[in-house]
Amino acid sequence: MGLLQKACETYDAMADRAGRVFESEKEPLAPVSHIMKQPQIKITLDQNGNFITAQALDKDTPKIIIPATEESAGRTSTKAAKLPHPLCDYLRYLLPQNQVEYQCYVSQLSDWTNSPFTHQKLRAVLNYVQGGTILANLSQAGIDAEEKAMVCWEVNGLGETLNGPCWTDQALMNAFIDYTAEKQANVEPALCMVSGEMEVPAGQHPKGIIPTSGNAKLISANDSSGFTYRGRFDDAAQAATVSYTASQKAHNALRWLVANQSVPFGGRTFLCWNPQGIPIPKVTGPMGRKGGESAPRSATPSQYQKQLREALSGWKEDLRPSAGVVIAAFDAATTGRLAVTYYNELLASDFLDRLHDWEVSCCWENGPYGIQSPSLFQIVSWAFGTPRNGKAEPPDDRILKQQMQRMVACRVDQAPFPLDIERALAERASHLLLYEGENRQKLLFTACAAIRKYHFDHFKEEWDMALDKNCSDRSYLFGRLLAVAEAVESSTYRTEKDQRETNAMRMQKAFALRPMSTWRFLEEKLESYYKQLKPGLRQYYRKMTQEIMDKLSVSGSSLNQKLDDIYLLGYYHQRAYRNEKPNQNETEEEA
Repeated sequence: MGLLQKACETYDAMADRAGRVFESEKEPLAPVSHIMKQPQIKITLDQNGNFITAQALDKDTPKIIIPATEESAGRTSTKAAKLPHPLCDYLRYLLPQNQVEYQCYVSQLSDWTNSPFTHQKLRAVLNYVQGGTILANLSQAGIDAEEKAMVCWEVNGLGETLNGPCWTDQALMNAFIDYTAEKQANVEPALCMVSGEMEVPAGQHPKGIIPTSGNAKLISANDSSGFTYRGRFDDAAQAATVSYTASQKAHNALRWLVANQSVPFGGRTFLCWNPQGIPIPKVTGPMGRKGGESAPRSATPSQYQKQLREALSGWKEDLRPSAGVVIAAFDAATTGRLAVTYYNELLASDFLDRLHDWEVSCCWENGPYGIQSPSLFQIVSWAFGTPRNGKAEPPDDRILKQQMQRMVACRVDQAPFPLDIERALAERASHLLLYEGENRQKLLFTACAAIRKYHFDHFKEEWDMALDKNCSDRSYLFGRLLAVAEAVESSTYRTEKDQRETNAMRMQKAFALRPMSTWRFLEEKLESYYKQLKPGLRQYYRKMTQEIMDKLSVSGSSLNQKLDDIYLLGYYHQRAYRNEKPNQNETEEEA
């Protein structure tokens, strides 16, 4: 019940926003007894219910708030005929020729209109619908509407304070809430497992929390003839009792949060929020800076860490000591069942500290962008994507959502970086030939960040992000040699026609498997390229190669053993050093 309790807490904290539209939000927070629907037709009436005009709405028209009964909110196509929404509904319910739907709609609207909780706009709509002229009026307005078109109402002529759309009228919303409460007055209360109070229990629970899985419910017990209770209970009430009010608050709050703050990956929806509405970073993205301002480029590790500390301090400014964060992931296992695949609650300060710690250890120098931490999606995409046309195609949705959840759990729960993902990235980065242009840099950057994170988590090793000329690790040194071989050959290219793959790039995988024998082959090939270099640059590369070879203290067959993932760090470091240094060194040597 933790999720529902936090959702109710969120609704109560945001209650003043319920029913109000804000430009900063994709969807408003629907009040209790209301749902969100996208309208297709807007009909404007006067105070007596006379037709004024009708308008066909665009497909990108935002969803609106409409009143709904417990039954109509959960209706399905098989039971829809007798379960109309109280005010705004599909055109089929407004046409007299559809006798069952029409009579149910008119009866329900009449009951509300004639109750103590009526509203002036209700009488206008009821009078108009009972007039039976809606098809003629729509035709007059040039609208060829289908029966499944959602109709919404606007009523004018009631005075400046009352004129306008029904879906923004706070008084109308409150009238329906009171009307619903009066209808439930005789229902026997039960202990709500969310609020802990004796309240009217919910007969059924809303759907539509996740827009892409509109019919999937978090709580459902409508299969009493099957295996729902598994022999443990006789009815749904014995399993869990949730009050109508708690259910409405929780589901409307979750729907609002998902619409405005969630991130979907592969059909799974990831959500992270503070119940009091304090802004926090998304769990799947970089921590960034509060307010969305971009940080300057971090050229050195000290600059990068300083920026992270400043970002952390900025996020914590408005936090109270007790402020919490809820992280959840949702997925629809079937068309009718919505599963919570991940759930966690943390103090907001702990959550931010964990994001900060992740970005401190899972980072690398990313060319002109400076030191960065790759996004979780970037890690998963490069690890499990399919190489095609020089780039990585995103992985299958089933793989994407599962691996994204693993990375979220790793980041939030401070679990060690997964070995299989680190190995997958190292393997992909050992086939750079399959990728083109900046995709090679993106892959190599992501792989190096993951390798650095993996070695920090499992071995407490902290690898620098700049070339370490004193490092004697065999794999690191061979990685440097591979970068030198690549640099020597590419330095001879003078025209566009010369821009071809180097021998080092073509033999990268073989080099990782049999480094010494492959190096001997590359070294032999390099002789013809050395002759094309200027004397200063030739001496520079020969000297660098000899310095690296002198550090390879391991002798015999051990030199030809398979390299571990650290070779990619040496390769990256030497490439970055080469891009910064050769011209300077060449000048010094030739002088």
